[in-house]
Amino acid sequence: MFAKAFRVKSNTAIKGSDRRKLRADVTAAFPALGTDQVSELVPGKEEFNTVKLYAHRGDAVTVYVSGGNPILFELEKNLYPTVYTLWSYPDLLPTFTTWPLVLEKLVGGAEPLLPSELPPCPRLRC
Repeated sequence: MFAKAFRVKSNTAIKGSDRRKLRADVTAAFPALGTDQVSELVPGKEEFNTVKLYAHRGDAVTVYVSGGNPILFELEKNLYPTVYTLWSYPDLLPTFTTWPLVLEKLVGGAEPLLPSELPPCPRLRC
């Protein structure tokens, strides 16, 4: 999405009521965060801006910036953490583990399948 040039539409400071709404949205989107961590991500008194920009395909993206660092971005009404935020909060997103043999197959290019997505085996009869 950001491999090509993008165009900045606006860069404005966020109001207090919008900060409270964003805190509620962050809490709903990332339940692993505590209230202290949400307050660190969306500070109450420090500089906090919203940058509205358009990607090269015309996608509208809202980036939330705290102290010059991008914290979150919103695309199609979904909040996503930036890499900067994931460095600060590595347990923010859910993870799963698998066996080393499966990991080798995934690294080799195999697609991950969940048990409900497995294709039926023609040799087995139910």
